[in-house]
Amino acid sequence: MCLSLCSAPLWAQSADLNAPLETVVFGSDDTLRGVVDRHLNDPDLWPYVLELNAISTPAAVVPGTALKLPVRQVRAADAALAQSLDAIQRANAEGAQVFAPQEIGEALQSRETAVGLRVSGQWVEVVSFSDIATALAIEALDISVAQRDQSAEAVVSDVQGSVEGRAPQDPRWSDRDLNDVLVEFERVRTLSDSTTQVTFRDLSRLRLNANSNATIQRMRSDPLTGTEVTKVSLVNGDFYALLNQLSDKTAFEVDIPGVETTTKSGDFWIKNDASGARFVNYDQEQLEVVSGAETIQIGENEGLVLSNAGAQRADVLDAPLLRSPAAEALLYDGFAPLEWSEFDGAEGYWVEVAIDPGFNQMQVSEWGVRGTALATAPLPPRTYHWRVAALDRLGLPGQWSKPQSFTLRVDDTPPFLTLLLPADGQIVTEPSVEILGASEPEALVQLNGARVAMGSDGSFILNTDLVPGPNILTLRAVDPAGNESTTAQTVIYRPAAQVSISLSPTLPRVNGALATRSDELSVFAASTAAQGAEVIVTSGSRDVLRTVVGTAGAISFSVPAEVAPTAYEIGVLGPTGLVEGALEFEVIRDQIAPEIVLDAPPPNATDLPDIDITGSAGDAAQMTVNGIDVPLDAGEFELVLSLAPGLNVFDLVATDPVGNVAATRLQTLYDIEPPSVGDIRVNRPQGASGPIEIVVVASDESGLRQAAPYILQVGAEELEGFLRCDSAAGLCRAALPAQPGALQLVEVIVEDYAGNAAFR
Repeated sequence: MCLSLCSAPLWAQSADLNAPLETVVFGSDDTLRGVVDRHLNDPDLWPYVLELNAISTPAAVVPGTALKLPVRQVRAADAALAQSLDAIQRANAEGAQVFAPQEIGEALQSRETAVGLRVSGQWVEVVSFSDIATALAIEALDISVAQRDQSAEAVVSDVQGSVEGRAPQDPRWSDRDLNDVLVEFERVRTLSDSTTQVTFRDLSRLRLNANSNATIQRMRSDPLTGTEVTKVSLVNGDFYALLNQLSDKTAFEVDIPGVETTTKSGDFWIKNDASGARFVNYDQEQLEVVSGAETIQIGENEGLVLSNAGAQRADVLDAPLLRSPAAEALLYDGFAPLEWSEFDGAEGYWVEVAIDPGFNQMQVSEWGVRGTALATAPLPPRTYHWRVAALDRLGLPGQWSKPQSFTLRVDDTPPFLTLLLPADGQIVTEPSVEILGASEPEALVQLNGARVAMGSDGSFILNTDLVPGPNILTLRAVDPAGNESTTAQTVIYRPAAQVSISLSPTLPRVNGALATRSDELSVFAASTAAQGAEVIVTSGSRDVLRTVVGTAGAISFSVPAEVAPTAYEIGVLGPTGLVEGALEFEVIRDQIAPEIVLDAPPPNATDLPDIDITGSAGDAAQMTVNGIDVPLDAGEFELVLSLAPGLNVFDLVATDPVGNVAATRLQTLYDIEPPSVGDIRVNRPQGASGPIEIVVVASDESGLRQAAPYILQVGAEELEGFLRCDSAAGLCRAALPAQPGALQLVEVIVEDYAGNAAFR
């Protein structure tokens, strides 16, 4: 049979391995580890990348550096590793460690070889060993599936120190090695400072601690029903059991001389020695102990001691807290100094260190440790998991602490360190300089002995003070393993002379910008620079022109002027080429005349001797009315114009700083004479019984108001109303309905637009 992942076409894998390297350009915000992690999924491959690109030091990798990266090769290697891991896991899930230990062991060894080759970039070999591991795992899976229906056996799944076994047919004890198969009635014992783990067919595990002796009395399996029955006799010593609780068809029994134990508990510890038997149950399910005629149920986190004094129960101690090393810590010297918090009531501690989180492969198992620390012997580089249980006065181990991991690593590679800014030999005119660089995030970085604060990605930026002359900036990085990298650069601080520059006050300005009506502006400035000093005029990053300082510090030049403001900068250079004085300014081409806006138009006619005129003149620098200057305040003006009888004409002229002119004319009639009233007629044009008509002949220079009030007596009755006036016709008239009686106009008032009135 074959796993789903083994179906990847070999031609695709070969194509990736033979594919050309991909080019990645190192950016200004990149770090070497970050680029390697982003493209190869492993930042620790950066030394390989440097070697591949024939780069001797990380400091040589600067923005713009093109790096050749084996992206597709890494992808193929990682895919092969993932495929082999999936195959191994599936085989183990089917019991390969029991039924095909050699094949699964070789598969694991091949995969570990592939993992090791990955570090040195041997991608073809990684894929080759991964494929071998996949094939072996598939073979182990096939064997395991076939053996599931065979007679039950157990396997030695971990050996630390000296472990011996004695099968029923063997005349003497002999060594037991990893993956040895154990059969019914086989005896197993551990010597001093030794432990072993026995894994049964249902994946239940039993770990014998030092100086322990046990016999596997019965291992039975019914292929038809799937029932598993296991019975172990503990002659002396102790073991910790972690049983498979996924099936109710599994039964596990423990015999101690004079005591029988049956359990549904999946997590318990048993010890037998000359002082008696001890039991601890860590599971919710009970552990049943039968001693003579007495049956005792041991509950969760409860212990029992059987001795000549009888049965004694006790609640086991809670789990202590682990202190050091911190969770997932990296250690570099091969030693793991373990520390935990003191637990009240503890007479000692049980410490375990394994290479797997399930504590199946034990490296350290120390019982009865005094104090709260244990210094382990040197351990090979890899990740380890450790836990501690407190021992009470009865010798019962308490609950295990929550496991934590640490990693021992061999690291003799100096940390990555680069200084991006400033450039070596750079000349600066300020008394401080910005330092920009990067190192490994875990490294301690110092600048001239002072610690440097770094970001989470290892980058750092800071300012440091300078003294006049050369300043040596020495960076030192030390990684957690004690490896050191240094780099140094020199910065020269040369204080610049302070040259002042000022523009001529006579230059026209609009909103602060120098202005002209033409497409070019002549600029005049004064400075404190020496005659002949070089002057550079720039606009943004573009050099516009160069000139020199004239006599008495005078500077003059011409620059283009656009409709939109253009920013320029005058820079006076010192002998070293550094800017010793600078001045920024803007230039604008202005061909738009200022706009004259009145707050309110003047009256067409008035009987007052003067009028008030207010408004604004935009960006005008000068304004006149009939040739007389008008004061401006931020473009606003206020006028009081005196009037002469008759028509008055005023010309307002506004001029901006560059000569654009706007003009507007105002007219007002000064009228103090009342309207001239001539003929007045009141009659009935259509006869004595017809309607009444009033007609008044009137005229005025400023025009007649449209309504003229009148009082008309008709017979004995007085009527009031308004005549409608037409200035153009010079008539005011009204028509009334027919009404008998004598007609007499009592009063009529004709008014002009200046407010003058004529009474009749």
